[in-house]
Order: sequence, then structure tokens, then C-alpha cells
Amino acid sequence: MSKEKKVGFVRMGEVEAAGEVREIGVGVLGYAFMGKAHTNAYIKMPIFFYPPPAKPRLVAICGRTERAVAEAAKRYGYETYYTDWRSLIRDERVELVDNCLPNNMHAAPSIAAAEAGKHVLCEKPLAMNVEEAREVYEAAEKAGVKHMTGFNYRFIPAVRLAK
Repeated sequence: MSKEKKVGFVRMGEVEAAGEVREIGVGVLGYAFMGKAHTNAYIKMPIFFYPPPAKPRLVAICGRTERAVAEAAKRYGYETYYTDWRSLIRDERVELVDNCLPNNMHAAPSIAAAEAGKHVLCEKPLAMNVEEAREVYEAAEKAGVKHMTGFNYRFIPAVRLAK
């Protein structure tokens, strides 16, 4: 057997993490379908990516209905919950804001998060129009934070054919 260490899906049994993996405090805006999907991804990330680039810590989740978001926080393992997205953004433990709110609520929280110095992952679409998208981009650039829009490939022709 080769002494070569390969990382990936084929063989990774001999790969070792190089030191301590940094934790990153995650706050998710939205607890419904996409919030649940993103939460699941954060929980599974250290299993699928080894060594993981960071270990997500589920700090806070936010939703409008207190009873439902409290249950989501408990079920998914978040430290706390909020019913106002501004409160989640103010939480100093949150370093990354994951915006899974309805489409028409992507721009304002993403801009506020960037202005607060938080990294931002925003589910698609980034904004409702190009002007809003430009504002989000400029806020992230000015703050020097990382920002990305989450796209998936479920409607790509090759993926649909494979299904």
C-alpha cells in the first residue's frame, strides 16, 4: 500500500488534521425548509470535509413565530433563538450570518450583517433587483467580510438527466 496520503472520497484514512480546527459561530435567519437544510449541512460539514476548514457552532436561529423557532432551536441544537433578525446580527457570538429568509428579505439583513462585520451566506436570490444586489455587494466589500450566494444545481440539465 502506498504511503501517499490522498484526501477525498476515495481514501482518507491516513489523513490527519493539522492542529486545532477553528470554530465559527453561525446564526441562521429562517427555520423552515432552507434553514433546516443549511443547519443540516453545518452539522454534517465536519463529516463530509476532513479536515474541515472550520467547525460550525450553532449559536442562534431566527424566525417570526416564537413557539416554532424555539422548537427549531431545541431540535437542531442552537444555543439560542431570536424572533427579530436584527437581534441575531447584534449577537457577538455570531460570526457568520446565513440568510435563509424569504426572497424579498435577503438584501436588508445581508447588508446589516456585513455592516456589523459578519460574514454572510445568502440563499438565492441575493436580492430582488440589481440595485439591491449592488448594495449588498458594496456593503460586504466596504466591511471586508466574506459574502456569497448559495446556489445549487438541481435544475442543471445534466443533474436532471441523472435523476
